[in-house]
Amino acid sequence: MHVDQERMDSVPCPDVRSKRDLTTLSEVEDYETGEFIRSTFTYVDEEDVAWFGRAPGIRKYDLTVEDLKRELRRIPDEKIYPLHTWMSVVSESDRKKSFIKRPKVSCADNDYEIKLVPRIFFEEAETLEFLHQHHHPNIIRYHGCTINRGRITGLALERHEVILQYRYEDVPHNLDIAACMNGIQAGVRHLHSLGLAHNDLNPMNIALNGDDNPIILDFGSCKKFGEELLSGGTYGWIDEDYSTSAQRHDETAMAKIEAWLVEEEHKRAASTLEDRLYNQHKLAA
Repeated sequence: MHVDQERMDSVPCPDVRSKRDLTTLSEVEDYETGEFIRSTFTYVDEEDVAWFGRAPGIRKYDLTVEDLKRELRRIPDEKIYPLHTWMSVVSESDRKKSFIKRPKVSCADNDYEIKLVPRIFFEEAETLEFLHQHHHPNIIRYHGCTINRGRITGLALERHEVILQYRYEDVPHNLDIAACMNGIQAGVRHLHSLGLAHNDLNPMNIALNGDDNPIILDFGSCKKFGEELLSGGTYGWIDEDYSTSAQRHDETAMAKIEAWLVEEEHKRAASTLEDRLYNQHKLAA
């Protein structure tokens, strides 16, 4: 990780007392063999100072607080946070009730990806500012940026508790798939009417409000039709790799999301039937 190591090493160790304090914690595996390589972790303190660490050969469940403190290194602000220029700043009251999205600091050990982080984050802030002026109920509501040391350190977004990816795990009642897809399609049509494509629709980038209405999230890959993408698409939700923004990317993803929802509904129905038969068998015995 070539990020001014001498400067980072001179910064005092962050006040991490358990793994629960971390912002992210994950494991890296070999792409071809699936063999475990290392654990990586990040921490962002109350002043938006970001830290990154990696522990080769240590599984995330085996990490100790001493491991974390030994391996965490500060990421210089300029490596992840873009300069604040004209974007709106979130009010203190809105900040308290918002979800604060931060730059993707978990890629700090990837020299290519980390160079793109400030630009991608700045462009997402620009997109959210534009969409704030053209609001749609199926698109996440944006409240402004958080600013520290003259840089954009976060994007304040409306908070939602349920993500579509985990809807069938977190909520007991069935989802109205037709209504859900109608909401997603309405949000996407609004984007397309503005000349924008999302380019990364998938169940992780869609939230559900208390009424199960879908809310589209994550505009880091949202660009005008034909513009070059710095990132776009998630494996499993695209038919091809692509490098420019286009409507068809969203249309392909929506078809895949609908097929996935139907499959998840069938899985739940089958699981419910198995449970019912098992309970009947126990009662009969």
